[in-house]
Amino acid sequence: MEVSDSMSSVLITESTEQTAAWTRGSGYDMQPGVLTLALISIAGLVGYLGLFVALHRLPTGYSPVRHAVSDYAVGDSKPLFGKALLLSSLAVLALALGLTWEPGAPPLATSSLVFLYLVPAMRVGMILFPTDLEGEKLTPTGRLHYLFAIAAFGFTYAAISGMTSDLTRLSPWQSAHVLLDVLQWVCLVSLVLLVVTLLPRLRSIFGLFERAFLVSTNLWLLTVGVCLAVKAA
Repeated sequence: MEVSDSMSSVLITESTEQTAAWTRGSGYDMQPGVLTLALISIAGLVGYLGLFVALHRLPTGYSPVRHAVSDYAVGDSKPLFGKALLLSSLAVLALALGLTWEPGAPPLATSSLVFLYLVPAMRVGMILFPTDLEGEKLTPTGRLHYLFAIAAFGFTYAAISGMTSDLTRLSPWQSAHVLLDVLQWVCLVSLVLLVVTLLPRLRSIFGLFERAFLVSTNLWLLTVGVCLAVKAA
């Protein structure tokens, strides 16, 4: 009996040590990958916000209150707009991959991650199908652009609303819970007002709330990306 108990103890000890070693190895392999994705996301979002500001400094004649941001995809500002949209799309994709890895699902809802993955896919459609300028006749290409834009906005907010409460219960996102909660509410209010200002009588201020939505959502994503990098570092 003593020999049997001794052998069992040795086997349990070896098994425990192997499991611990595997866990440590997995953690070591995981963290650099997550950190890289987080840093790509941060760089892309910062780059997007920088190009977003640069677009508004161009002599396009567009009003930040009245014109849609997509109007920059037409004319001389098209290359810069395309770069901004591409940077943002890559950043969102990198962030989605990073969050799938850490903290994963659960605690994050699978649907929230799926919504985040769908955002860059919709952005591709927006690039492929440019918008029609304000006041021009709506073309089939313009209609497709609006459909992809609406889908991108909807999926973005669906991901944010689904993830905020889950992330703010976890470290290090918990330390940024006030900022994330505030940005989520700004996203919601600006999205509602964006939809309301699609009405003809209010169309003259559509651009203002679209910009509020774009800035607030990208700041939310940036904050989440920074917290992910902190966790993975």
